[in-house]
Amino acid sequence: MSTSRNAPVTSSAQGRVWSEVFHRSRVSPHVFVVAQAAADQVNQVVAGLGLPQATSNSLFDNAHWATPLLDGAVTRLLTYGLPALPSGTRVYGHRPLRLLCHLMDLRPPARALTGERHVPDIDQLLADLDWQRQAEPQALLAQARTAMANDTQEVRAAVRVFFGDEAADVTAVERPG
Repeated sequence: MSTSRNAPVTSSAQGRVWSEVFHRSRVSPHVFVVAQAAADQVNQVVAGLGLPQATSNSLFDNAHWATPLLDGAVTRLLTYGLPALPSGTRVYGHRPLRLLCHLMDLRPPARALTGERHVPDIDQLLADLDWQRQAEPQALLAQARTAMANDTQEVRAAVRVFFGDEAADVTAVERPG
């Protein structure tokens, strides 16, 4: 794969802090909600990664788009009526979050976040992304579909599938100091 696909995609965002784009979800510390103002940029970056996207859109139901990313996924949800989970873009996983920070030229979290075992090396994340691009498309689509959630219970179920039972039991409250 070309290394240009792994280069940061924007220089206009240089110096922005990750928390200007991503916010911790109240549902799980393994899920990050994308700020509405940055959702299109995140979606464009994800679309450019060369990974398959699963979609679900039927009459009178929520519309979902989900792309597998490393050990998690990036999802978009468009809800109708009174949603149990608001519309928006979400990132499942710390590794996908850190990769997106790199690709968007954002300053990542300086330390491990709640639920994150260690801060991964960016070169390893890029190598894992290249490996993922070679994976079986049907397996990647199944991974993406796991993250298509309509409510907080389904979000927690996806966290459990992606990161294990212990991850689903971690509260979304940030650890002190």
